[in-house]
Amino acid sequence: MDFAPEKKEAFIITREICAGRKKIPLGSIGCFVEGKHSKGRLVDMKSRPIIALMSSHIRPLSRHQAALLLTIESPQKRHSLFCNEQLFSSICCLRIHDVLQLRYGRVATVGIVRGFWERRRKPGSGELRMVLIEVELLDPGIIALGKNNSRLKIDASKIVAVSSSITNPVSCKEIGQRSLKKEGSYIMEHLAEDEAAWEHDVLQKMEGSMKGIQGHCNSCYLDTTLYSLFSFSSALDGILYSSEVRDATVQQILRQQIVQPLRQHGYVGAENVMNLRRLLRCDSFVTEEKDPEEFLNVLLREVLAVEPLLKIRSDNEVLEYNCYQILAEKDATIKVPTVQQLLETSLLSYGLKLDEIPSCLILQMPRFGKSYKKFSSVYPSLELDLTDMMEQAPRVCCVCGGEAAHGCSRCQLDSLLHPKLMKLFENLSKPPSHWIGPKHPYKGLGPNSPPKQRTLDLFAVLCIESSHYVAFVRYGPLRHSWLFFDSMAGSTLKNDKGINIPVVKACPQIGDYLAMAPEEFATVDTKQMDAFSRRFFCDAYTFMYQKPQHASYKLSVQKLSSL
Repeated sequence: MDFAPEKKEAFIITREICAGRKKIPLGSIGCFVEGKHSKGRLVDMKSRPIIALMSSHIRPLSRHQAALLLTIESPQKRHSLFCNEQLFSSICCLRIHDVLQLRYGRVATVGIVRGFWERRRKPGSGELRMVLIEVELLDPGIIALGKNNSRLKIDASKIVAVSSSITNPVSCKEIGQRSLKKEGSYIMEHLAEDEAAWEHDVLQKMEGSMKGIQGHCNSCYLDTTLYSLFSFSSALDGILYSSEVRDATVQQILRQQIVQPLRQHGYVGAENVMNLRRLLRCDSFVTEEKDPEEFLNVLLREVLAVEPLLKIRSDNEVLEYNCYQILAEKDATIKVPTVQQLLETSLLSYGLKLDEIPSCLILQMPRFGKSYKKFSSVYPSLELDLTDMMEQAPRVCCVCGGEAAHGCSRCQLDSLLHPKLMKLFENLSKPPSHWIGPKHPYKGLGPNSPPKQRTLDLFAVLCIESSHYVAFVRYGPLRHSWLFFDSMAGSTLKNDKGINIPVVKACPQIGDYLAMAPEEFATVDTKQMDAFSRRFFCDAYTFMYQKPQHASYKLSVQKLSSL
């Protein structure tokens, strides 16, 4: 798809200009008046004078380029950066997750781009905006100097070099499609506005035969897990660069031999994965069938020894998990349960609450062995609302609607009291104040805390029919943005040895089913579905959720509370 270049509505002074008695220094920024390049207003001077321009004294800029330069206070530094064409071009093309080198005080360090912030300007101070770059530092020694604050908002002059760490489907010539929102101050987690173009480029690189991660010797459990977690999500990117991991060799293999080739080229060979398997502390990971949760527990807890992904509170004890196994009984009133319902029921049944919102939540369905499934199909909740599952969730009485002072776990699970399986801590009352019935065990509750909605987004589903894992991964923001991945979809002979052929295939039909309400989907005959959709809904084993900001494709605009 062709993109029209962004209009050059701004300029930078490249040769000193005299305006009356004033000298306009190199690096001053302005915008053209009435769309003419012969007259311009200088926006970085208090008086904002309008001056006559000569083409030999200025260089036109796009609004995005001007916004990056204008945050640099020194005009000389602006001009110096602009003259470094290669570096400035790379900075203009920066995207979330790109790796860069920057100056921090008197030292150079490395960081990852986490966002773009629009600096608030005084009303009437100019038509052009100012953009800062949010960077997460990776060197723990430098972080310590900054009082444990690993994130900085820097201007472009602090950047020394840029090196993209993931697929970059938006080229520099597409800067014209990037814009800064006009209202308030915003963080732009993705600057590409043309979502269809993004998805087209992703499919060009990621879809087809010999794409994804090549399987070898019962590796499907590991291939699908790695593909799901790292192809289009940054939820676990922190472990790729952390200096606190126990085994730096495993970390390096995971980062350089698996994640980087997957994101940059859309393909990882089986030999790269085998290098990782050999270092998982157990020979059975090299040859035998395993489950995704076994692999994750060994990798994260035993080998890398990083913080667990999930913390759950049981009374006064905090339990730590990397995956949460949902345990829930069938409800005859619900034909097809949603993931939201199953998670709520599981936590309520065992008196559990989330201690904090995880960056990545991995949920295992009630399925045991190769054949037993408690539910014939499960409807994936695209957005998982964890608000009422938190330790400090608000609590409402089911009768009077006021603040609940007492809670009963048996009433919370009663489907007659909860026609739609009400959320955690709703419908609470103290019997017999509002309800006369059998004596139930109940406990006193503390005061309510102000409600704040906490949600996670679905980004991957791992499925298993008998003994082979496949994955469905969301690769873009549109409804139909789903890919199917099978690390062993086919095979061929090479030197008298069987070679597996991994396949990645677009599955837009998944989005049509997910657009249905759960009640509507419950009326669908799954036997009449296409093979991919049937696997997605009927063979789901693991659901993966992440915070919205960890989606590499996400165009997210959030209001900035403070800068």
